[in-house]
Amino acid sequence: MPYKAGGLVPPGNQRRNSKTTERLESPHDRARIKPPRQQQTVSNHQSRHRDEGLKRVSTRPQSSVLGKRRIEVSDESRQSTVTTSSNSSSPAAKRQCRTHVSSSPSAGKLCTDCSEICWDGIEKIVRERLRFTWKGRPVADVGRRFRKLSPDNDCTLCHQLHAPWIEKWLENWRWIERKAVPDLGDRLHVFPNLRYVHHISDFPAGRKVLREHEAPYHIAVVPIAPKWKAGLVEHIASRGLIVVLPDGRRETKILQPQQVAPKYDPKQLLSWLRTCKLHRSRCNPKPPEVKGMRVIDCKSENLAIRDYEPGDKYVALSYVWGQSGSTGPAKDMKPKKQLRLPRNIPLTIRDAIEVTKALRYRYLWVDKYCIDQSNETEKREQFSRMGDIYAGSQVAICALGDDANAGLPGVSSTPRASQQECRSGQFRFISTMPDPHDFIKHSKWSTRAWTYQEGLFSTRRLFFTNHQVYFECNAMNCTESFKSNLDIIHTKNGQRFRAYHRAGRFVCGNSNQYSHLDVRRNKANHRKVDIIRRCQHQIRQYTKRELTNKDDVLHAFAAIARFYAKTTAMIACLAGIPIPFPIANLPTGSKQEGLDHLSYALAWSHTVDNFDDSLPRQFLKTRASDPDQGQQLPWTPNHNPKPQLRQGFPSWSWAGWFGHIQSRTDLPYCWTSLLSSVRIGFQNGRQMREYEWLHSFERYKQYFIREVLAAESLHFDAYVLDPAQLVTRLHENTDLCLSMGATSLKELEMKLLNDDYQCVVLGTYGEPRRDVYKAIQAADKKRPGARQRRIDLFERREPDVIVCLVVRTRGKFSFRRGLLKIRYFTGVGGENALYGWDVGPKQSFILR
Repeated sequence: MPYKAGGLVPPGNQRRNSKTTERLESPHDRARIKPPRQQQTVSNHQSRHRDEGLKRVSTRPQSSVLGKRRIEVSDESRQSTVTTSSNSSSPAAKRQCRTHVSSSPSAGKLCTDCSEICWDGIEKIVRERLRFTWKGRPVADVGRRFRKLSPDNDCTLCHQLHAPWIEKWLENWRWIERKAVPDLGDRLHVFPNLRYVHHISDFPAGRKVLREHEAPYHIAVVPIAPKWKAGLVEHIASRGLIVVLPDGRRETKILQPQQVAPKYDPKQLLSWLRTCKLHRSRCNPKPPEVKGMRVIDCKSENLAIRDYEPGDKYVALSYVWGQSGSTGPAKDMKPKKQLRLPRNIPLTIRDAIEVTKALRYRYLWVDKYCIDQSNETEKREQFSRMGDIYAGSQVAICALGDDANAGLPGVSSTPRASQQECRSGQFRFISTMPDPHDFIKHSKWSTRAWTYQEGLFSTRRLFFTNHQVYFECNAMNCTESFKSNLDIIHTKNGQRFRAYHRAGRFVCGNSNQYSHLDVRRNKANHRKVDIIRRCQHQIRQYTKRELTNKDDVLHAFAAIARFYAKTTAMIACLAGIPIPFPIANLPTGSKQEGLDHLSYALAWSHTVDNFDDSLPRQFLKTRASDPDQGQQLPWTPNHNPKPQLRQGFPSWSWAGWFGHIQSRTDLPYCWTSLLSSVRIGFQNGRQMREYEWLHSFERYKQYFIREVLAAESLHFDAYVLDPAQLVTRLHENTDLCLSMGATSLKELEMKLLNDDYQCVVLGTYGEPRRDVYKAIQAADKKRPGARQRRIDLFERREPDVIVCLVVRTRGKFSFRRGLLKIRYFTGVGGENALYGWDVGPKQSFILR
C-alpha cells in the first residue's frame, strides 16, 4: 500500500484527499526541494499505529507535501542512508539521518518516526532563502500522532513536538464557523529566524532584525487547515520553541538559544544588574523615606533585623504568604533590644537570603518580618508607602510559588523543570521552555493583589520561574534560555531596549509613551490624559486579583493611590475611584469641571454578562444570594468571575465589589455633570466634606491621600428617569451593564416598574464645552504646527449618551447596581439632552 500525505491511505481515498489538500494550501506552502530518492520499510512501530488507524510520518518532504511521488516500500532498503551531494567529500558531509545521544546530560533518544525525517531537507529549505509567509514551510505530514502521546512514549522529540492545542483549536473553529472543518491531520512546518519568538515583535522591523543577525529556525506541528496562527502562538508561549541548531552553525548575536543549568547562575544575574545600572533615568532606585522601616541583615550570624539607614542598599522580596502556619513573628533579642528572624523561616525566605548574598548585597526586606504585624499604626503607615519601599530596593526577588514554603527553583532544594533537548545526526533540537511572561501570568503570584504594586513599583525584578530566571527592569528584560549581545538590542544612548524588542510585564511599551514612568511629571494636558488612562489601566489590572483578607483591598492599593496623587494630574482616589484635578482649570468654571470629573469617575462598569440570552454566559453559575442579607460568597477571578459586593466598602466604588472592571475609552473633558449639592461622608463619623474640598489643594499630602481612601458615602441631588418611559426605550439605543441582580431584561423591567431599581442621571457625554476645549488647548502652549499628540487629536470613540447609575434604595440609603447609557442626538448636551424625558425635580440621594 503506498504512502500518501505522511500516512497509509486506502487506494479509494487517494484522489479525494489529494484534491482536498491542494485546495487548502497556497502555492507558497509547497516545498521546492528535491531530496535524493530514499526507500524504506514499514517498521513495527509504524505497523502498530497503522492498525490503530493513525497516520504516520513520511520520510520524504516532497512526497508528503506535494503528493507527486509514491515511495515504494522494500525490505532491503532498511539500511539505506541519506547522503549529501556528490561534490561534498568531507567526512562531516557524509552522514546518516539517524539518532545518536548527545553528550549533553539532558539529551534523549528519538523514536524511529522522528529519526527518519529528512532533516537535511529542512536545512536546504532554509539555506535556499525561499519566500516564507507566516505559515512557514511544510516539511512532512505527520497525521494526528502528535496530538496525543502514549504514556510509554520516551521519544524526546515527540514530547517536544506534542501539540494538544490542535484538538482544542479545531473545536473552537467549528463553533465559530458553525460548520464542520475537515480534519486532514497535521504537518510539520519549519519557520525561519525564530519567527514566533515572543521577545521580538512580529512586524517587518522585528523580522528584519532577526534575518540580519541570522537567528536560527524552529519547527512546529500545525493542522492542515487555515488560520491557525493564533493557536500556535499561544501554544509556543506555554511550551516554548523547538529550535533546530545544526552543528557548525555560528551563534547569532541576538537571541541565541542555550542550555539552562539545573541551578541558577549568580554570575548571569550580576551581568544583567551591571547593564541595568547604566540606565540612569529609568532604573536606578531612590532611597525611601519611610518612618520605622527595618531590614534583615543577611550577613549577621543570627539574621538580625535592624533599622534602615539612608545609604543601605537592600533587596526586597515579593512572594505569596499562603496558608502556612509554621512561621512565627520576629523575636525580640533582649537586652540588646534587637529583632531577629525565628529559627524556622519559610524556604522561600531562606532562598531569598542566599540570593541576596550571591548578588553581593547585605540587607533584605520582607514585609512579614520587617513590619510589626501587631502594630496597626505602623502597618497602615508602611502599607501606604509600599511603593516607595519597593522602588528603593536594588532589585526585587519575585517568588512565583503558591506559598512561602515553595522556595525559589534552582537555588536550594526546589528543583527546576528539565529542559528538553535531543539530536538527530548533526542536528540539535533544543526547547526554549515556556515564555516567562506566560508563566508569570498564570502563576499564583499574579493572582494576589498585594504583589501587583510590588511588581509595579520595583525598578528591577528577578522572577524565579519553574524553568529559569527572568530579569526585568524598566528598560530591558532577559532570560536564561537565550543569550544576546545587549549592546545591539539597546538604543544608541543605551537607556532602553529598542522598540522591536518586547517590553516587560510592568512597563507599557518600550517607548513608555503611556507608562507610569515618563508621564508623571509632565504638565502638558495631553500627558495628564495619559496619566488618567494609565491609572485606570492599573486599577483594572488590580481588580483581577484576589485578597486573603477582603479588608485589605484599599491597603494593597494605597501605594498606587499615593503615586498618582503626586503626579501633575493630581488624581484623588476617592474610596479608590480616580478623580483627576480639573484639566482646563477655568477661573470661573472649576466647580463645574470638578463635578464633571466626579461623574466621569463614577461611570465605571464591570466586565459581566450583558443579559443577551442569545449569547453564552461569561460567568459560572453560583449559589448567589441577596448581598443585603449579609452573606459573603467566596470569589476568585478564574472560578467565579461574576462580581459580588464586598461588605464594609461603598458600592459606588470598584473597591466595594469583587470583580474585574472594564477598560474605558471616554475622556473626562467630554463630560457634563448633572449632579449638584455633592458632599462626601467618611468612616468613623468623621466630618463631612463639601466636594469642592478635593480641589482646594495645590498638591496632595499623605494625610489627604489616606483620608480620601476612607470615604464611605456620597450625598447629592440628581434627576431620575421615569421608569415607564425607560422601559419603552430600554431595547432602543441603550447600553446596559448590571453588576448583579437582574438576570434578564424582562426581570429588569419589573424591578424598574416596582421601584426596586432607579436610574439616577450622572450626566452626559459628548463634545466638550467650548470654554473647556479652548482652555485645554491653550494650556499646552504649543505652536500651531506642533500638533502631534495634542489634546485635540484624542478621538472620541463613544457616542453621545446620557449616563445613569442603576441604584437600589433601601430606607434612606441607595446602593449601586450597574450603569446605563442612552444615546441622544449629537450636538445636544447638558440638561437639553433630557428633553422629552419626564424627570421632574431633582431628588436627594445618600449613596453607600
